[in-house]
Amino acid sequence: FQVHFKENMNIKTEIIKINPTNPDQKIIKKIAREILDGKIVIYPTETCYGLGGNALDKRVVKKIYKIKKRPIKSDISVIVSSLKIAEKYGIINENAKKLVKKFMPGPLTLVVKRRKNFPELTNKDFAFRISSCKVAHDLAKLARVPITATSANIHGKPSIYSSEEVIKQFKGKVDIILDAGNLKRVKPSTIIDIKKEIKLVRKGPIPFTKITKFLQ
Repeated sequence: FQVHFKENMNIKTEIIKINPTNPDQKIIKKIAREILDGKIVIYPTETCYGLGGNALDKRVVKKIYKIKKRPIKSDISVIVSSLKIAEKYGIINENAKKLVKKFMPGPLTLVVKRRKNFPELTNKDFAFRISSCKVAHDLAKLARVPITATSANIHGKPSIYSSEEVIKQFKGKVDIILDAGNLKRVKPSTIIDIKKEIKLVRKGPIPFTKITKFLQ
């Protein structure tokens, strides 16, 4: 698809402080509702800050590509709250189930075939993870939809771990920023394509050798 809409730099961004390990559930409920209403939120994850929205809403996903200045041919992964939700939108084979049970919640993203109820945007796949960050996990659980999990940065630029830097770069471009302060510097998640053969898509915190050894 092609993204055609005017650049809006005048969004009134709401900045909300949040505890990443023990978030106020009233805030989580509010943000989950906002996500379902089509709002775009920057939120903490177990790696870096993420750029989140309802992944089932094509308009939201298009906006996220635009905000990131990201090529439309590149994939956007999602966070789900459970294997059950992942199975609703993706075809989860036995190896994928084993990896979910072993390494999730955590910084591992699995690429599987998508089901027809998950919108085909730039690819035919469904890339998901279950986050070990309480904020990200609870948002996905309460929203009950896959939430986009692409890193909150301009395409090609480094991942962001500082709320100060997130606010500097994205205030006026997104609806809400959840300020969890400075995050621990963890590389973005390891990405594995597991549709047929097991292939490494992106190196991350979980070594590929550890994954292949576990499956053997």
